[in-house]
Amino acid sequence: SDKKRWLPAVDPENREMLLGIGAFLENMVLAAGTLGYSVDIKIIAKNRTDTDIADIRLKKDKPQEFPLEKLKKRRTGRSNFLDQEIKGDDLKYITKHDTRQCLVQVNSPHSFYFPNNSPQGKYLQEGTTEANRTQAFRDSAQEELANWIRWSNKEAKQYRNGLTPESMEIKGIAGFFVRSFYDRQSVLKKSFRDQTVDVAAKQVGTCGGWLVVTSHDSSILTLIEYGRVFQNMLLKIRDKMIAIHPMTQMLEEKPWKDQVAKELGLTGEVQWILRLGYLKSYPDPVSLRL
Repeated sequence: SDKKRWLPAVDPENREMLLGIGAFLENMVLAAGTLGYSVDIKIIAKNRTDTDIADIRLKKDKPQEFPLEKLKKRRTGRSNFLDQEIKGDDLKYITKHDTRQCLVQVNSPHSFYFPNNSPQGKYLQEGTTEANRTQAFRDSAQEELANWIRWSNKEAKQYRNGLTPESMEIKGIAGFFVRSFYDRQSVLKKSFRDQTVDVAAKQVGTCGGWLVVTSHDSSILTLIEYGRVFQNMLLKIRDKMIAIHPMTQMLEEKPWKDQVAKELGLTGEVQWILRLGYLKSYPDPVSLRL
């Protein structure tokens, strides 16, 4: 884990960082399997601030079939969600988790779906909008965001990480404008912060519902395993023309992060709040890759 990539303003306890490491490990296990390797993972981190997270050993094994195109085409969707509720069979397909290679037991059920027009869906709509507002006007969080947006093509090519206009789905003339004229200071202006909240409010009003993923605890092992669960889900959603947009601001801002599980009638600890929706057409990936 690279300290330079930590997000102390929005992820002070490195919860999301460890979830991200888990997602990486899931990719590695699947990719290695296709090349005839099994992956032995031993978690060696004792604290969330440890930089050495896992000891990984590759062992020659029987090749496993997995379409690597799913890894290459993974895409976070943010717009053009349909209002249609997610079908029960589609939910079962994307949330079913193979437990054969789990590092820890994934408690079941761990995924809870709430239609957007349900009381819980309305709560998540309102809470996500207000948590976005709180975060957008919290200077330390906004400055952190500003540090990770690559407005120009030059920056994107130089750093190969962070957010670009394309990954934020700012297209066409608007995309040309921000690439040409926006910089770090633009993100700190009130107009940009207001626009961030407006976009979030529109997004939460249009989707098929919400998937909330819980775990029994938030230990290092559990967080890494639930990162793997999440990545496994992301690799299935294109099959069903479903997009997933993580909207985790309620888990990053008070008072929501202390209340959300109780308000939704859930036990355990909430790790993911995911906005779901069907798409008519699936866009190609645009995220930067090192």
